[in-house]
Amino acid sequence: MKKLLLLPFAILFTASVLAQVNTGEEAPGFTYTSLENEEVSLSDFDGKVVYIFFYGAGCPHCLDNGPITEEDIYQPFMDDTNFVALGLDTWNLSVSANQSFRSETGISYTLLLNARQSLEDYYGNTSSYDRSVVISKEGNVVYKGTGFVDTDTDQVIAVIEEELSKTITSAEPVDEFPDRISLAQNYPNPFNPSTTISYSLNKPSQVSLKIYNMLGAEIATLVNERQPAGEKTVSWNALSSSGSTLPSGLYIYQLKTGKQVLTKKMMLIK
Repeated sequence: MKKLLLLPFAILFTASVLAQVNTGEEAPGFTYTSLENEEVSLSDFDGKVVYIFFYGAGCPHCLDNGPITEEDIYQPFMDDTNFVALGLDTWNLSVSANQSFRSETGISYTLLLNARQSLEDYYGNTSSYDRSVVISKEGNVVYKGTGFVDTDTDQVIAVIEEELSKTITSAEPVDEFPDRISLAQNYPNPFNPSTTISYSLNKPSQVSLKIYNMLGAEIATLVNERQPAGEKTVSWNALSSSGSTLPSGLYIYQLKTGKQVLTKKMMLIK
């Protein structure tokens, strides 16, 4: 008789543990109060790529990895209007605990309180915190981390870049996008003291454009930011770049976008 009474309970308990969303499925919605005491819903960001950091405000490794979500994941994409980041406190701790968490981690994006239910909805348990999830602009889970944030940061960034590359706005018609990343020869070349460097991006990317001498020493950083797709132009004045007079000779300018690196030479003459 006892077995008959316990069996339904066991079945229900197992089902609740296993209930979770899988990659490719619609992201479970939620509405929580932010640290600033504002009501925030996932549906507020329909049409945007959403990054979620599931954390515990009193979790030691979440404190260690919080700065990674801010500096490596949020900041490179923060100027893209099609991107948003949210932190969900799955430990359901107090406002003061979350304020301390923000202060210690330096996180500047929105933190939501009492969000343990979402951890159950996404992971089927209450122990899978310090995880990253990415939601597409269509509202589907496109990435669901299985380890701590510091173990899959590169994968998360790659997924966000891929999803943002699919997001085309009316201000950026698809037929105006270059079909590849390219770096043009500077003009004029040789030059003294200023020259112009042009390059093309076929999708929104984190961009680095730097000048080096022939020994490999960095002379100047011209660009270090996330940029939308399109044609770009940057000017460089060799006399004012380093605060001192640069010698005549060959210099290298290098464009980095994600894993792609393009390099060309130019000549400064006096």
